[in-house]
Amino acid sequence: METKNSGSDSPYKAKLQRLAKDLLKQLQVQDSGSWANNKVSALDRTLGEITRILEKENVADQIAFQVAGGLTAIEHILQVVVPTTNVNTVSRIPPKSLCNAINVYNLTCNNCSENCADVLFSNKITFLMDLLIHQLTVYVPDENNAILGRNTNKQVFEGLTTGLLKVSAVVLGCLIANRPDGNSRPATPKISTQEMKNKPSHGDAFNSRVQDLISYVVNIGLIDKLCACFLSVQGPVDENPKMATFLQHAAGLLHGMCTLCFAVTGRSYSIFDNNRQDPTGLTAALQATDLAGVLHMLYCILFHGTISDPSTASPKESYTQNTVQVAIQSLRFFNSFAALDLPAFQSIVGAEGLSLAFRHMASSLLGHCSQVSCESLLHEVIVCVGYFTVNHPDNQVIVQSGRHPTVLQKLCQLPFQYFSDPRLIKVLFPSLIAACYNNSQNKIILEQEMSCVLLATFIQDFAQTPGQADNQSNQPKGKCLGSQDYLELANRFPQQAWEEAQQFFLKKEKK
Repeated sequence: METKNSGSDSPYKAKLQRLAKDLLKQLQVQDSGSWANNKVSALDRTLGEITRILEKENVADQIAFQVAGGLTAIEHILQVVVPTTNVNTVSRIPPKSLCNAINVYNLTCNNCSENCADVLFSNKITFLMDLLIHQLTVYVPDENNAILGRNTNKQVFEGLTTGLLKVSAVVLGCLIANRPDGNSRPATPKISTQEMKNKPSHGDAFNSRVQDLISYVVNIGLIDKLCACFLSVQGPVDENPKMATFLQHAAGLLHGMCTLCFAVTGRSYSIFDNNRQDPTGLTAALQATDLAGVLHMLYCILFHGTISDPSTASPKESYTQNTVQVAIQSLRFFNSFAALDLPAFQSIVGAEGLSLAFRHMASSLLGHCSQVSCESLLHEVIVCVGYFTVNHPDNQVIVQSGRHPTVLQKLCQLPFQYFSDPRLIKVLFPSLIAACYNNSQNKIILEQEMSCVLLATFIQDFAQTPGQADNQSNQPKGKCLGSQDYLELANRFPQQAWEEAQQFFLKKEKK
C-alpha cells in the first residue's frame, strides 16, 4: 500500500518516533519473568505520554505513530498474555498496563482511515482476533450448547478483553465508513476519486481481504465464544459498567462484521432479493446461535427476570445510560443482520421463545423513549420492528398482541413530529407500512390512531420521486448501506409491492 500521508506534518513526529523506539527498547531489555515495578512504571510513563498526544485526535499524529512502528511495538507488549493458559496465571505485565497499551492502539486507529486500512492489509487485525479468541478461551470453557454461558468466568468482563473488542469494533467501523468504492467520502480525501477509478484492484483487494477476515473469525469460533459471554448475563447491568461496556463493544463488533459482510459479499443491493450467498459462514454461525445470544442478553438486562419465566419480568419506566448504550448497539446489530439475511432474521426472532422476548423488549424500549428523549435508540427500535414484520404475517400478529398499548399502538402514539416532520416520517412510516400491509386487523388498529391515507401518500411520493424507482437497477453491487440509506423506503419495504400497498391503505376496511 502506498501511503500518501506519512504523518510528516505532525508537530509531534519526532517525539512519537522516540516514544515508539522507547517501547521496543523496554521490551528488549526484559527477561522472561514478571516485570519489576520500576520497569512497569517506565512502561506506563511511555504509554501515558503517547496517550496524551493521541488524545488530541489529530490524524497526522495517529499516522506518525503508526509509521514509526507504534502499533508493532504495542503488539509486542500485548503478546505477553499469550502464554497465559488459565485464569490464575499471573500476567508478566500487570493488567492495568496492558489496558493502557490497548487504549493507545485504540487511539491510534480511532477515525483514522489510513491506520485502519493498514491494520487490515498488514494483517495486524488477525493478531487482534487471535488475541481476542485467546482471552475468551481462557475465560469461557468449551461446553455443549445446553449449558452454554453457565460456566463463563466473570473475569472476562475485565479490561483487556473489552479493550480488544473495542479496538476491533473501531477498526471495522472505520473500514465501513471509508470503503474504497468511490461512493464513500473519506473524512480526509487523501486519494482523489479519479485515481480511485483507475485502480479498481484496491476495492477488490479490500473485498477479498475482508471476506477472508470474516471467514477466519467465524472459523476460529469467535461467535460461539461471544455467545457464551452474552448468555452468561442473567440480570441488569446498571450497577456494572464494566460488563455493560463489554457487551456494548461485543455487539458493536458483531454489527461491524454484518455490515462489512453485506458490503463485500457482492449481493445485489436490495435486501428483499432472494439470491443470498454468504461464503463467509457468518450468517450460518449467527443463525446457529440465535443471533449469538444477544437478544437473550438484552432481555435479561432490561427485565429482571429470565426468558424461561416471563411472568417474573418487570419492565422499568426508564433505563440507565449503560443499559441504553448496550441496547443501541444490540439493535444496530439486529438491523445489520436483517439487511444481510432478512428471512433468517425473521425466523430466528419470530420463533416461539424469542418472539415474546422481542415484543417485550421493543415495547419497553419504546416506553423508555417516551419518558426520556433518545433518538438514536428510538430509531433503531422503529427500524427493527419494520424488519421483523415486513412481508411476515405471523410476526405482524406478534407486534399487535400482548398487554395494551401494544408495540404497534406505541408506534402510532409517537410524538406528533413523527407524523409531520419529513425527516422523522421517513423513519416511522416504512415500519408502519411493513407492520400493517395486507393485515386488516393491524390496519384497523392503525386507523384508530391515524389516517391510513397518510401512508398511501407517503408511498406515492416515494414512487414519484425521480430516480427513486430506477436507482435500484443501477446501484453498484455490494454497496454498503450507509446510515441514511437504510432509512429509504426501498430498503425497508419491497418496491414491487408499493402499488398494491398504496391501494391497500386507501381502501376502507369494513368495521
